[in-house]
Amino acid sequence: MEALTIKQQHFLRQYKDWLDQVVEALALVVQFYRDGHEEQGDGLLSETIAGFERFGEENMTMRIIFGQEEERAQEWEQFQQHIYIGQDIPSLTDPIEKIAYITKETLPAFQRWRTIVEATLSET
Repeated sequence: MEALTIKQQHFLRQYKDWLDQVVEALALVVQFYRDGHEEQGDGLLSETIAGFERFGEENMTMRIIFGQEEERAQEWEQFQQHIYIGQDIPSLTDPIEKIAYITKETLPAFQRWRTIVEATLSET
């Protein structure tokens, strides 16, 4: 991979910090569901997932950083799929089902992606 510019490094550090906040928010969503506050959990989850629209395939910086190398492009695409699917979690009717999906699919996907972002940063 080509070395990141200073601006790309700065962007990626901010993005990584934001990912950390999202992982914390997802844990809070699970806690809302466990405590019987499904509406609040759905709202926070929807807001959290919606925030990723600006980092999608149309984002040129993300495309330059992650879209050039085939393996990273595939990882980014896979992560984008988890975001897309995550938008539908609030439509599930059972809070237990929501908790299971977030803890078994969504959180691990975000944690894996965060690791990839950290690795990309450490290569610079």
